[in-house]
Amino acid sequence: MFDALRSMITVRSNRKEIYSKPEYWNRRAIDDEGSTVSMWRNKTLNAYYEREQFAFIDGALGDVRGRTVLDIGCGTGRLSRHLSSRGARVTAFDFAEGPITIARSLDPQEAIAYRVQSVFDLDDVGAYDCAVALGNITVACKSANDVTMVLQRLHRALKPQGKLVFVEPLHDNFLKRVLALSLKEFLRLLEDNGFRVEMRRELHFWPTRLPLSLGNFSAPVTASGYYVGRMLMALGGEALGFGDYKAIAAKRID
Repeated sequence: MFDALRSMITVRSNRKEIYSKPEYWNRRAIDDEGSTVSMWRNKTLNAYYEREQFAFIDGALGDVRGRTVLDIGCGTGRLSRHLSSRGARVTAFDFAEGPITIARSLDPQEAIAYRVQSVFDLDDVGAYDCAVALGNITVACKSANDVTMVLQRLHRALKPQGKLVFVEPLHDNFLKRVLALSLKEFLRLLEDNGFRVEMRRELHFWPTRLPLSLGNFSAPVTASGYYVGRMLMALGGEALGFGDYKAIAAKRID
């Protein structure tokens, strides 16, 4: 656990430089496996949190059968495969080639259109019914101006009334990834760039998420911490903004 903490502190202290390089994510794709490539060392915790994230996304998107969905910064394709299994026609991209290679290997039927691309180079026009970003905008963007550029590109890529879902660790404090931006500021940027917010949730009680994510703890230990966190969220943690991830569903309105 202490080695993991030391490694996390080292990476986080240089995260703006490290996270912006495809080489870092390519190396993680080789060194890690499964959900740990794009989440945390604790695979049991990853499974719990993935279930929460996908439940929000499914509820926000509704029936996706036959609909075109864009997976923004797809990593190894966890969400892409989930959406495809629900009948969506998925296009997915990531700026690092290593995770895309893994994603393609896990899609033998080639049901998903994967490509290596940065969100800042997205130039599709009116192509998608829905777009989803899961934990990557806060790594790709370094400023509010970057977020504005991304939102403008996504607005253009979506069809009229298209749905846009973010599940992101939005913070302007020590919990931030690269982007230092509050939830309030992010919601304002959405509204300023042609979106109307329709749903919002707090996910993953951060005081328990932090220690549980440092190591691959046993299932009983992880479950105990996870359900304590869920209970504390229900008792007021959500109202107080104690979620590490902020889940937001919006619609293109112009």
